[in-house]
Amino acid sequence: MKNLIFTSFFGLLLTLSSVTVSAKTFYVAPNGPADADGSAAKPFATLEAARDAARPFVGKEAVTVVVKDGKYFIGGGFKLGPQDAGTPDAPVVYRAENPKGAHLIGGVALDGAQFIPVTDPETVARLPEVSRGKVLEFDLAPVLTAAGIQNLSVLNDHAFTPLPIPELFVNGVRQKTARWPNEGWATVEKIIDPGSKGNSGLASDAAKMLGQKEPPRGGTFEYSGDAPNRWNAEKGVWLWGYWCYDWHDDVLRVASIDPEKKQITFQSQSTYGLRQGNPSPRRWRAIHLLEELDVPGEYFVDAAAKKLYFYPAGDLKGADVTFACRGNAIVSLENTQFVTLDGFVIEETFATGVSSIGSSFITIQNCTVRNTRQTGISFGRGTDAKFLGNLVEFNGAGGIQIWESGDRKTLTPGNCLVENNTIHDFAEHRLCYANGLALGGVGHTARHNEFFNAPHQAVAVGGNNMVFELNVIHHVCLTGDDAAAFYKGRNPSCRGNVIRWNYWHDIGSPRGHGNAAVYFDDGDGGEKVYGNIFVNCGDPGKGSFGTIFCHGGHGNYAWNNIFVDCKRPLGSAPWSDKHWKEYIDAPLWQQRLLEDVDITSDVYLRAYPELKGFMDGAPIAERRNFAQRNVFVNPTMDPTGTWDLDETNLTLDHDPGFVDFQGGNLNLRDDSEVFKKIPGFEKIPFSEMGLRH
Repeated sequence: MKNLIFTSFFGLLLTLSSVTVSAKTFYVAPNGPADADGSAAKPFATLEAARDAARPFVGKEAVTVVVKDGKYFIGGGFKLGPQDAGTPDAPVVYRAENPKGAHLIGGVALDGAQFIPVTDPETVARLPEVSRGKVLEFDLAPVLTAAGIQNLSVLNDHAFTPLPIPELFVNGVRQKTARWPNEGWATVEKIIDPGSKGNSGLASDAAKMLGQKEPPRGGTFEYSGDAPNRWNAEKGVWLWGYWCYDWHDDVLRVASIDPEKKQITFQSQSTYGLRQGNPSPRRWRAIHLLEELDVPGEYFVDAAAKKLYFYPAGDLKGADVTFACRGNAIVSLENTQFVTLDGFVIEETFATGVSSIGSSFITIQNCTVRNTRQTGISFGRGTDAKFLGNLVEFNGAGGIQIWESGDRKTLTPGNCLVENNTIHDFAEHRLCYANGLALGGVGHTARHNEFFNAPHQAVAVGGNNMVFELNVIHHVCLTGDDAAAFYKGRNPSCRGNVIRWNYWHDIGSPRGHGNAAVYFDDGDGGEKVYGNIFVNCGDPGKGSFGTIFCHGGHGNYAWNNIFVDCKRPLGSAPWSDKHWKEYIDAPLWQQRLLEDVDITSDVYLRAYPELKGFMDGAPIAERRNFAQRNVFVNPTMDPTGTWDLDETNLTLDHDPGFVDFQGGNLNLRDDSEVFKKIPGFEKIPFSEMGLRH
């Protein structure tokens, strides 16, 4: 009887608590009437109107804003702040009425009927013959004035990607700025003068924090072919290239072109100079050049004249044309909490899709975030965010970025979750270090995601105690080098991370320097890689790269992994004792290991006891990495460097017993020889990897 009374009383409490918080719902529609009240019958026309109407209720009642299908040009960005914060019992939800039906757009709409043929003789003369009569122009001045935009950004002599060139979209598809060659790259025929450099790019320079040593001076190179002969350097010509290394791209203005010598001289130095830093040829292209507006889908913006020149692929009348040049995120969340964005398409912006700073308990789910010039989603200085079931695609400089979430000094976790997202084509404007996922801070989890199609790396970690599990990563590091699908480095205080139960395949390219699937760079250590399946991952290049690669660091563990058709599964390039001590004593690590955090503190020594005495610099004989119970199928090269492999590792020249390798089922059969030859080898949950549907 007592139990029955208690149960009834507890149920009554639940009922009472559930009715103490009521729910308030507001509606938004593109054609909301002038006398809108936010009801379903009279919806507001803008998100701002719904937000303002909801403010008296947030924190007191659960608030839902239902956004009906249509296009919403956000203009200056939709902002949510402290006054828009919910609570655990009264959350705030902004939801598309129909998933992917409500489009939040960061650009301004252009009327396709207002594009007219180019008639100015000087402009026509600069156009390629093949496109004369086909290129249209649009006067941007009235549109920009109406949008409150006074001036468009211009390129500097030394510009960095993503370039400040406005974006143009037609029917949801990003158009390309005029370029040469239209596809791929040209290559430097010969370096005549390397010019000056601000940095050599060497690890020793990073350790010493070397600065500029010589006055800036642009380099000179020799080109092949005749295309540059028709370019007018006085009008402005910029070249985008890998001028020294295949892990750094930047854009330089041309000072002069000598058609007789076939030489180009730059106005400014490149970051690392014009040099042969990696073995492969130096690659370059001309970018945003009116003289090369020669194929459908290309455009050019004259910032000074506020004119847009476009070679359309079809009739623009009735087309959805968007011009994006605003510097604000489409949705901004600042110092707010318990807010959810659900089911939106967030797209077509010069900046970031969603930016959150100082906010916590934020959820972004079931959204498509695409066609941004910067990152798709950026979250920083907050905790407990969730990114669930989103499609993040065709973004200029990254997919999802989490930064300064959690406290690295105290190792207090930020508790962010990135789950079940598809993230692809996330480096459209920045070719290097534009990550599909960047994790910074402490204690985040990324699982059941898929990453693919990128010139450089997919995932970067700069923090502690992250879990990266049950993901699928493929077709990345396609044009960059000295890179990996998963990268972290140059800060050994960032450790305690786990990389487990992921499927990696078709990663890297044979460019020369080398690339990997998992890369612990410049002294990185204290990481665990287990239960992964690697197929056709990494290329040793002309060095010591492996599918899992350690540069200088130690204390990394790899076990219970399967490598198939990976040329060198494990690689290491150890540092000499002198080099290691140089890093420990240099300002870079003194700052990162003792000031940003303190690896000699009780907090760090309890979490990572192996750090005891780290700053004393152990000899190379003690700086080891460890591999146990791994399966190597068809390797062609032995491990290099400081990997200690014991007898539990198994090398085979045949299928180890997959259920159906050709059919894509990489679960091991129960009768696989692996379980017989490696006692204690654990089944890898291949069927659990990737997206959950």
